[in-house]
Amino acid sequence: MAYYNKIGMLILNEDGTRFLVCEKAPENVTSDYIIPGGKLEEKNDAECLRAEIKEELNCQIDAASLVFIGEYTDVAAGRPDRNVSIKLYVGNIIGTPTPSTEIEHLHWINYKDQLNPRVSPIIRNKIIPDLILRGILRR
Repeated sequence: MAYYNKIGMLILNEDGTRFLVCEKAPENVTSDYIIPGGKLEEKNDAECLRAEIKEELNCQIDAASLVFIGEYTDVAAGRPDRNVSIKLYVGNIIGTPTPSTEIEHLHWINYKDQLNPRVSPIIRNKIIPDLILRGILRR
């Protein structure tokens, strides 16, 4: 089991070529680009995503649109001595995402960001390659 276990939401742009990532302030462990979401503290994954997306992006989720993509494990952002596991869902949000609470900035990234050192290891090493392989993220 990973040290950090999280639930994440993949939010794709309209043509499926980019997805949304969050950047926290450096004093929040890391300023690497991370997937929106958080630790499971609610009854289930959908409730966790509902709470975290509201907190981080000030948006609602379309719960009916959520589809489980897979679970990924890699080195935790900002904590090379620990690993993180993310249960990733793709889905739609309702509203315009804006940084909220500990989130400082939002970025839309694409397949080329697999080489971007600002992107967290799990996104670079595991999530982007799998999304490309499965045709979820287009080039």
